[in-house]
Amino acid sequence: MFKLSSEIVLSTKGIVKEFPGVVALKGVDFDLRQSEIHSVVGQNGAGKSTLVKILSGVYTPTRGEIFVRGVRVRIRNVRDAKKLGITLVHQEATLVPNLSVAENIALALYGVRGTVFARAKEKELLELARNYLELVKLRIDPRSKVRDLGVGERQLVQIARAIAENADIICLDEPTSPLTSMEAKVLFEVMEELRKKGKSMVFITHRVEEVFQIANRVTVLRDGVKVFTEDVSKTSPYEVIKHMLGKELEEFYPPRVEAKSLSRVSPRLRVVSLTTASNGKGVKLEGVSFDVYPGEILGVVGLLGSGKTELGKALVGAQRVVSGEIYVNGVKATIKSPVDALKLGIFYIPEDRRREGLVTQLTISDNIVLPKVFKTSSMSLIRQAQVERSIAGRWIKSLRIVPSDPSFKVANLSGGNQQKVVIAKSLETGAKILILDEPTFGIDIGTKVEIRKLIRSLASEGYSIVLLTSDVDEALALSDRILVIASGRVTNVMENRNLSREILISMLGGQVG
Repeated sequence: MFKLSSEIVLSTKGIVKEFPGVVALKGVDFDLRQSEIHSVVGQNGAGKSTLVKILSGVYTPTRGEIFVRGVRVRIRNVRDAKKLGITLVHQEATLVPNLSVAENIALALYGVRGTVFARAKEKELLELARNYLELVKLRIDPRSKVRDLGVGERQLVQIARAIAENADIICLDEPTSPLTSMEAKVLFEVMEELRKKGKSMVFITHRVEEVFQIANRVTVLRDGVKVFTEDVSKTSPYEVIKHMLGKELEEFYPPRVEAKSLSRVSPRLRVVSLTTASNGKGVKLEGVSFDVYPGEILGVVGLLGSGKTELGKALVGAQRVVSGEIYVNGVKATIKSPVDALKLGIFYIPEDRRREGLVTQLTISDNIVLPKVFKTSSMSLIRQAQVERSIAGRWIKSLRIVPSDPSFKVANLSGGNQQKVVIAKSLETGAKILILDEPTFGIDIGTKVEIRKLIRSLASEGYSIVLLTSDVDEALALSDRILVIASGRVTNVMENRNLSREILISMLGGQVG
């Protein structure tokens, strides 16, 4: 086993960061060891990103000291940080979209003064780029334009560029947020290889399970204060989450709900032998059948590539169905588009909320009323604005969306509050069949609990919910029945009565941690 060094390569003492009206960090002491992955966790607003932005020169601290290898330093900007061997991989990609992958990596190698590529020929640049892409296990053409890459690919290119800077200290601000589980696994493999080569990393995440997959130590921030630091081997997810929340978990997670006694005389949604077209992407569904009743949560559990997302899209006409039947309230339905689905009271909340569920450059109010825009557009502009703000305000209060300003841009919301906006939009349509695809993926633990409680509440009010999830614990906590899907086929359907985590994992092939 690789032995950790006790040498401190980076430390802070009493770091304070004040913004107008907000104290983001309140006297934080932090240290990073040689060849260590030190994870920093906390809820949204805890100060995680602020800390690494101070270390990497994006922000300057209001007060406090920073030391690199025992020497007190001043980090006034990003250039100062890079001279000290510190770099930051931002949560949002900071690549130049109109340049190629090779050119973006070259920016790290040669800087931006004068002619960026004057010191290397194209062939050399391509070869260098291939070397760094290989380090992050990304097999793409380095001549590809960044704008043509997927979200996960862009994030991995950004990490390759950070490696190219030859920094000894790499800060990663929620790097797994845009990645699939397979891409995250690759990233962790890369991080471990870099650690063994002597790199030290500050790893920001709000996914506690990731801490125990990759980190050596963990620090918890809460409301700008450091409340806990410990070796990962000496703590547990329960303890970390308890410190994040500031209370015992039982106060946030209500007891598990056993399956309700449902009246199954008439299902609200019936799917019979649903089969989708194969388009070379994703998974083809074959003969999928199930029922969903009023007041029921049907958990559809599957791993990456199982077909659960394809099922959600097929139910609202976003994936082409070649055979099978869908019945809504006993009547055979023809659903060729999400508009058709909405008319029947079916709404799909996608896993990728930013790209598929929201118009991020619009406001909270605009997004919530978007499906009803034709109804409000017949009013005068003043009346329309008043009605839309009133609608948005009601949902903001009900779902506790922060900030509470309806005119706030959705792009600037946290992931959890963006998800609340998508849910508000779905409920405002009046749909009674909600298809939720990974509804708590990529959001902080506090908001995750809120949304899970909301899902339970909606079912108690009579909504029919199809919960598409790869989270075994989420499925067990929320579902009345559980359907297991693999390779586009239903492999099991069972009541959630005395069903254990171990049994469900075994049905998924034992591949869930």
